[in-house]
Amino acid sequence: MSGVTMVAFIRVPTEQANSLTRYEDLVLGLLPSHGALVERREKSPDGAMEAHLLSFPSREAIDALDADPRRAEARQGIDGSVVEALRFLVEPEDGPEDIVLWRFLTEEWFSILLESGQDLADVDLLLLGDVLLDVDRYVAAARRLAAETLIEAEDLASPEITFYAGQQWVLRFAEGAPSSEGVLVVFEGREPERLEELDADEV
Repeated sequence: MSGVTMVAFIRVPTEQANSLTRYEDLVLGLLPSHGALVERREKSPDGAMEAHLLSFPSREAIDALDADPRRAEARQGIDGSVVEALRFLVEPEDGPEDIVLWRFLTEEWFSILLESGQDLADVDLLLLGDVLLDVDRYVAAARRLAAETLIEAEDLASPEITFYAGQQWVLRFAEGAPSSEGVLVVFEGREPERLEELDADEV
């Protein structure tokens, strides 16, 4: 992909799922007129959540899509008070040992780490959406797991999230841990699995 890469998530109550599908069909259909492409579109089984990987030629093209009156017209079928939506621009950075780190430009507390031969097509976008739209719930789950072995669990703070290809991802508490490097909670899908203490060379 070239230009500007965006990941976007939108979620509505289940009873609004059909309206969401109609809205996204219309909006995503506008992208080619702005020089943009839908690289991936994923829908939850109940249709109440969508996750998109989009490619734009420039940030100006994103602004033009946002200002397109046809988008506002499409939005009329959805109750905006119940919509949850997030979108982020991402860009790759080369790392050591053929690692590519996709950083979210507007947020520094989460990222996507991919190995050589992997790309964003290998990432579970619906999992990302679930975590980012309910991040407080996952932070609480990580803290509960940490509390099983750490008496300092309530002091854990400054969560940082790293996603990988597939179902595994990690949540690191950068502050409040016994070690200055923090502690890492490893998740498999939507469930916390184990706690790992970090060495300085692992941060």
